[in-house]
Amino acid sequence: MTIKQIAKDLNLSMGTVSKALNDARDVSEETKQLVCEYAKKMGYSLSRVPGNRIALLYQFMQANYQNQLFFSVTTAFSLAASNSRFEIVTDILANKDEKFNLNEYMENNHFAGAFVLGVNFDSPIYNQLVESKLPLVLMDMYIPENPMLSSIGSESIPPIKTAVSYLRHLGHSKIGFLAGEQQSFVAAERFAAYILAISSAGIKFQSDYIYFGDFTKECGIEAARYFAETDVTAVICASDMMAMGLIDGLAERGIGVPDRISVIGFDDLELLRYTNYDLTTIRQDFNKIGETAFQQLCDLIKGKPAQRIILPCQLVKRGSVRDLNLLS
Repeated sequence: MTIKQIAKDLNLSMGTVSKALNDARDVSEETKQLVCEYAKKMGYSLSRVPGNRIALLYQFMQANYQNQLFFSVTTAFSLAASNSRFEIVTDILANKDEKFNLNEYMENNHFAGAFVLGVNFDSPIYNQLVESKLPLVLMDMYIPENPMLSSIGSESIPPIKTAVSYLRHLGHSKIGFLAGEQQSFVAAERFAAYILAISSAGIKFQSDYIYFGDFTKECGIEAARYFAETDVTAVICASDMMAMGLIDGLAERGIGVPDRISVIGFDDLELLRYTNYDLTTIRQDFNKIGETAFQQLCDLIKGKPAQRIILPCQLVKRGSVRDLNLLS
């Protein structure tokens, strides 16, 4: 006997059955009693439904950028979950075969919910997320069509607008953008934020100031070849890893940062403390993201409505930006 079978027999959704077995607040006492009594009658051990068993699911683990970012976020998530006596199971969805079914996977492993990271529009799991019946929290991905999915991320427009205003104040008007993968929700948000930011600063959009990458350091190195042939005086990058790669790639071509091109990143990864990049960047609060994601998941498990939470960022000024006004 499974949750799916119980739901079918009682003409209820899997989500309702799961919530009833986990004593969620938005399920009536009558429904809870009906589900629990039927489950017990059919031999489904209620002790097998640990409402404190949750999953950390990665669509994939990409070298460099996502390993660094995910580590900080999931560490905070796991600490919050452990402090609340939750059991956490970590898995990588990319390791699953073509027959993988997310709902069955969650049910068979008795997960009350999961925190899902690394998903984009091309992910094999994307369509299953749209139809998921159990509580999930997504990082840097928003799917409003499904009321069982909450979303956590950092704001894009205010901090990138601040970065553009900062560069503008220092005399920069030829500002490029190193974007993330085009199939990524968060990359699209940051690219849109760049367009809005330069428009509001009175700077004409130039398509040849844009390079699309994939969030990796290698992509930044490749982008250096492109930007070296333009007249940009500054480049805003959608991630710190790309920014570091860009700086390395420019150095290989004898182009100094910030002497010739100023560079701004996005994330403020922990590893920057142990490097010499001196990178001006937009800081995300990874601890807050992880802690908030856990609270969102708890709320979903308890039957509260899904929500999208966007956390503020902060521009951290370091030495990778040059004041062009000092040249005049």
